[in-house]
Amino acid sequence: MLPWPASRGRRGPERPTGGPTAATFPENRALATPADKSPLCLHAGSTSVTFTWAGDRWEHVVLLDGGRVWRSREGADDQGGDARWPRSPALVEVSLVAAGGRPAVLGVGLAGRSHFSLSVVACPERPETLLFEAAARVVEPGGWLGSTYDNGRGWERVTADAAGPPPATVRWAYRIGPAGLEAVVGTEPDRPS
Repeated sequence: MLPWPASRGRRGPERPTGGPTAATFPENRALATPADKSPLCLHAGSTSVTFTWAGDRWEHVVLLDGGRVWRSREGADDQGGDARWPRSPALVEVSLVAAGGRPAVLGVGLAGRSHFSLSVVACPERPETLLFEAAARVVEPGGWLGSTYDNGRGWERVTADAAGPPPATVRWAYRIGPAGLEAVVGTEPDRPS
């Protein structure tokens, strides 16, 4: 079993009586590598996100207490969309790391000539909630950027702010928890100087 509150390949973590220590969660411990595609899970109380390898990228599912589910939608839009502008960040590497002494999931990848990153942590100001922070480095004018989820009743999207002229880094952030999927206001694209 991996250190609390993350687990790998298991549904439900063991809960220690104390928080992680340097001995149980070293800062430099990466737990998912290209050779190891086993599921990776992070918990925020009873809310969890599980990353699984699917074909050529990682996809993820957020599960809330009570059975509510948000499943990431990956790849190009089914309506003839451009694979260079996927429905969610295209992640080809995912790692479990310590960020400020707390577990976090970091993912990176690319689609077309754009590079994507995603971090997921337990939201510090909201219990039972996960905070997702995404970015895309774009070098050509393009299509839609953001994250797309199937919530069992339909699709929900978080759209990135409009990018300045390429090259630019575009950021977006959102939370998933008991209140549902919520965009975090105040994420601004990086505009080249």
